[in-house]
Amino acid sequence: MQIEIWSDFACPWCALGLARLGAALQAFEHGHEVGVVHRSFELDPRSPARIERSAEEAVAAKYGMSTAQVRAGHAQLAALGAEVGLAFHFERVQLGNTFDAHRLAQAARGSECEDALVEMLFAARFTEGRQLSDHEVLRDIAASAGLDEHITEKVLAGEAYADAVRADEAAARELGVTGVPYFLIGGAWPVPGAQDTETMLILLRRAWSRLGH
Repeated sequence: MQIEIWSDFACPWCALGLARLGAALQAFEHGHEVGVVHRSFELDPRSPARIERSAEEAVAAKYGMSTAQVRAGHAQLAALGAEVGLAFHFERVQLGNTFDAHRLAQAARGSECEDALVEMLFAARFTEGRQLSDHEVLRDIAASAGLDEHITEKVLAGEAYADAVRADEAAARELGVTGVPYFLIGGAWPVPGAQDTETMLILLRRAWSRLGH
């Protein structure tokens, strides 16, 4: 069975949704028979490489929230992340464009290091406070994940895999996806949002059964 996930490395709910899926797959009796494909989705494709404001300031400005409201929301997310071993440090987050990070993830598609690379990109953003538009940061993450150095340099030297990112985003539009994370199980069962681990486990079992396994 295959699960496709549309997500953006700028989205904390996407990081949470992926961690919850991982926990659900560990509990799922047939988890080792499930393949995960990470698909690209940019929440703000026009974002500059770097944004000189804090995550707290950005959220407050975007949604018209007070500082106290934003901090409460971040605290809630941090608590939810801790339940599945995900550490959020919103005070460290560096805002900026994620297109090159998506291209790097595309280069790892189908390889043994795909899952590790995607998880490391989310961790770099939300746990370590690293700038994902910085090519040196991306080189370091790619090397740590085990991506071939020549592939990494091909990505960062030009526009390699840009079309693959756009293709994923076009597929999302065709599916009517307007927000992420968005999961598609077995090509037939859409699951929007970062469902809790128990719900995701129920959905995995239901899809597995309906696919005739």
